[in-house]
Amino acid sequence: MDAASTIHQYRFVLAFLGLGLIFGMISVAVPHFIAPRGRRGADTFKTYESGIVPERGAWRQFSLAYYLYALLYLAVAVDVIYLLPVAVVFRTLHTWQSLVEVVVFVAILAVAVVYSWRTGVFRWD
Repeated sequence: MDAASTIHQYRFVLAFLGLGLIFGMISVAVPHFIAPRGRRGADTFKTYESGIVPERGAWRQFSLAYYLYALLYLAVAVDVIYLLPVAVVFRTLHTWQSLVEVVVFVAILAVAVVYSWRTGVFRWD
């Protein structure tokens, strides 16, 4: 197989890649040209709270528990995404191996939840 026939086989992939790059560049360039430009005063960089004058600055330190909660949610959400296709085709698998794999997968998730519970992630102190 020569190089010309290989490129001929991938012409649609290359065309879509090129169109994607072109549309990506256009979507970045067009707002740069049509966005309104104005003077930047002191009010430009103030925190905006629905028309209410802010009481203090926007910088606040959040508790680490919020981030741990977010990571735990992310882990559960990703696990659900992986379990959904298995649930759809579970009747057609007909093997114990598939059941064991799902049980091990859910058990690992359960261990992560129990570990988080034991270390106090779920306490809002």
